[in-house]
Amino acid sequence: MAPWISGAVMGLAPPHLVGMTLAQSHLLVPVSKELSIDLLEAALPEQERFVEGALESTGAAEGDPYGVVLWPAAQVVAAALLALLLRDGSRRRIVELGCGTGLCSLAASTVPKTVVLATDYRQEPLELLQQAAVLNRERLQRTGAIETSTISTKCLDFTQQAVPEADVIVAADLLYLRSASEALARGCIAALRTGSHILVGDSDRPGRQAFLSVLRSALREDRGNFERLQGWSLASPRRTTGFGAWA
Repeated sequence: MAPWISGAVMGLAPPHLVGMTLAQSHLLVPVSKELSIDLLEAALPEQERFVEGALESTGAAEGDPYGVVLWPAAQVVAAALLALLLRDGSRRRIVELGCGTGLCSLAASTVPKTVVLATDYRQEPLELLQQAAVLNRERLQRTGAIETSTISTKCLDFTQQAVPEADVIVAADLLYLRSASEALARGCIAALRTGSHILVGDSDRPGRQAFLSVLRSALREDRGNFERLQGWSLASPRRTTGFGAWA
């Protein structure tokens, strides 16, 4: 479980805002020095509408759809995933858990012959992802540089459902709650035992230690840890500076 991905993201610029409407923001996110990815996230008024709807229906912010905005660790994991796929051509089946806006899946789709499945427990992020996939494909095709693969999407709650089989399992910024963090760890352990490669990124969320505790207990070793890397921050109460990654 030795981390190896720090070199994969060194020197990458933070996301660049291309444009915005009342409903969406269009970002361009570097995932390598040569490649940036088109990505859509819900504009602030839409985010607030989702939060208000969650509060009205549940009385708590647990239904807050965090997946409609981009989080810092996604850039680390996307860059690491792209580097892995380009280095190891045998890894073709990619599953992203809790994909949110889907940066990792979008990055993977730029590698020829990949089969990408993006999953989230809500439908709204998956819709943003599919729209972004169209933008990404059209821009990259115009340059003539890259032919992107199709991204399949599926509503899946990894805390209740089994992680699909894949060559690579990726997850970014999911360690909010202890229960979800422990469930993610169990899913990673099951995937590791079938030969999957695992990439997990975290922006120092509260569930990190629960995630690592389950991993270390099951794998009977203490070497697994997140490597501290420099991240980015935007003017939003949900964004944080600095993130880690585990591989």
